[in-house]
Amino acid sequence: MRENINTIAYILRHDPLLTWGLWLVAASLQLVVHIKHKLKDLGYQSIHPFPHPADWELATHYLAIHSNYGWSPWPVYLMWPCLIVGVVTLLIGLFR
Repeated sequence: MRENINTIAYILRHDPLLTWGLWLVAASLQLVVHIKHKLKDLGYQSIHPFPHPADWELATHYLAIHSNYGWSPWPVYLMWPCLIVGVVTLLIGLFR
């Protein structure tokens, strides 16, 4: 158990880009889950439980109806930058 903690601490100390990349990709996925949850509550049937190619259209559906329900548009606007910056940072951290 102690060795695992030491390994994780070593990675966090010596490769922060990898850590930030993972956190940003995870934040993007969390925003996708948030959007899916809101749309599923409205009765959208084409929502898959896991990331799927059909998720590209979720942002447009969400932005089309967000003002009708008083939702903030920030999850959609933050989802894509988190994903792009996260993947780039993750790749730089992996191949540095």
